[in-house]
Formats: sequence, C-alpha cells, structure tokens
Amino acid sequence: MNWTVENVPELRGYAVEWAEPNNFYLSRRNRLFHATSLKPPFKSITVVDAPFIKQIAANFRLAQRVLRFMVTNVVPLANGDLFVTFDKSVGILRDGKYQTLEGLERPCRVLRAACAIDDHGDIYFGEYLPNTERGAMRIYRYKPGANAVEVAHTFPPHTIRHIHGLYFDKFSDSVFCLTGDDDKECCFWRSSDGFQTTEIVGEGDETWRAVSVLFSENAFYYGMDAEYRTNHIYKVERATMNRKSLGEVSGTVFYSKRLGKDLFFATTAENAPSQIENVAALWHVDENDQLENLIQFPKDRWHPTLFMFGTIHFPYHNNLENELYFQLVGVKGDNQTFRVKRTA
Repeated sequence: MNWTVENVPELRGYAVEWAEPNNFYLSRRNRLFHATSLKPPFKSITVVDAPFIKQIAANFRLAQRVLRFMVTNVVPLANGDLFVTFDKSVGILRDGKYQTLEGLERPCRVLRAACAIDDHGDIYFGEYLPNTERGAMRIYRYKPGANAVEVAHTFPPHTIRHIHGLYFDKFSDSVFCLTGDDDKECCFWRSSDGFQTTEIVGEGDETWRAVSVLFSENAFYYGMDAEYRTNHIYKVERATMNRKSLGEVSGTVFYSKRLGKDLFFATTAENAPSQIENVAALWHVDENDQLENLIQFPKDRWHPTLFMFGTIHFPYHNNLENELYFQLVGVKGDNQTFRVKRTA
C-alpha cells in the first residue's frame, strides 16, 4: 500500500478532533463544531468559557499560539455529553451547555489525545505543568454524569516532573501512564484497577521517555521524546517484553495515531540537542514494521517556546478506513490541515 499526503484548503483554521463516518467534531480557537462530513459550513455547538480579552487576542494566530488558546481533547461519552480539555481547564458539554468541571487542585494542561477512556467509560488524565520544583503530580478521573473530577493517584514529590499522557490498552484492560523528563523520571506505568495499584512496564533513561503509545494484540509501539539521545520508534513484545528499535527518526515524537494495521508517528520541531533536522515530520510504520518518512515541514521563524514548537496534531479518535487528518502548528504552513490517504 502507498500513502499520499495532501493539503485540505477548506479545513484551514480548523482542527479535526474526532473523525468517524458521518460523525466529526472540529475546533477553532475556543469554539466546537459538529458535522456529518468535512465539507463546510460546520454546525457550531458550543463556545468554551474564556476571558474576553483572551478571546479578542486569539483572533490573531500568533496570539492564539502564545496563549495556547486551543482545544486539546474532545471525547464523546456514552451518555451524550462531550468531555473537553481547553487551555488549562476541563469541562463538559451537556444538553447544549458548556460547564467547567470542578475538582482540579490547580489549572493544568492536558496534551492532545492524552486522556484515556476505559471500558467503564471513566476518563483518566494527568497534570502537564512545568513543575521544575518537582512537587507532587496528580492523575485525575472523571466519571460520566458527574460535575467534578477526582484524584485517582498522586505521584509523591521528587518522583516525576510531569505526566505526558494516559492511554487505554484494550488488549490488557489497563491504563498506561507515561511520565518524564529526567532519566529516573522516564517511565511507563500501568494500572488495571483505577490506579489503586500500579506497576512499572519500563523505566530508567530517555529510551523510555515518551508522550504517546499505540497498542496491538501482541505488542505496543512508541516514539522516543528524548532531548539528548537520538530518537527511535520502538516495538515492545507483550509476551517477552523484548524491545526492538524500528528505526531512527529526525526528532522527538509527541503524537501518534493508529489507522487499521498502520501506525503514524509525528516528530516535533523543537530544536532539541537530539534533533537531527528542525522539522515536524510524519512517519509511517506498516504491518511489517517497516518505517518510512512520508513528509516533513520546516519550523517557522517564530520562537519555539513562546510561539509553540512545530507540531503535527492528530484527532483524539480516527475511525476512518483509509484516511487520517492532521493539523500543522508552528511550522511553515501553520494552521493548515492535511490528509494522509491510502492508495492502491
């Protein structure tokens, strides 16, 4: 199979947050939309609460990037609600009205697609904050229908810097938690009981530093998010826990997405010491574990820390058979949406 990557001009300015046949959610700044196809116009369904001055400023793209004024997760729940993370808040769209959820110990970001929904419908997410002082960090749980989140687990002070993401593994009925950033803090944790107990799957150095993970019946896959080591895509066999590099990539991997038996990993343009080339690139792993670079986008001229790294953003969920949409941030072509499509 071959893949083509093409710009979708009509989606410029929109991020595809959820994609399945006849059911799409999109975001634009602090506004959410629903559609049965990806042909505009789209139906506006809510505006996430935000200070008026930020809403005005975010009409300018660079200000939007500085403020991180954007949605990072949209998850439809079985009861009809939408779970949403935006900037440093979490909320619910219920009966056409948006409400911020209570229970956060402090405002925190949740990275894209970095919250897990388990077989019971509960959602888990973790605090993503600078935490240079290495204080306690929390995993939260949200139970559908509630008006608040609750703390499911607390990492004691000096354990980790922050939580990169939580991901549900349906093959083991467990939730993975990925943490960083220093060698001793780089860890894959796993829990099968709602974080009453945890076990360590892998730890110890930057080869276990990751932001996202993908699962198959017999293995799991991840890309390194290493600042000082060359980054690789890894496959870990479930039965033996043997770990194999599928190849070297051009930079740190933040986000990844599965499409059938095909896996996609996005490297980030952050100009880390480990960065081979300061580009955001889309990498593909086929069912035979062959790795290839599909396309890359150079970092734009704006400061990476202030105006965001160069990243490729996938939807939280993609159930389209032969295509995957992604949005560009902080690279040449910023705020454009592309489609990677399977061809014979």
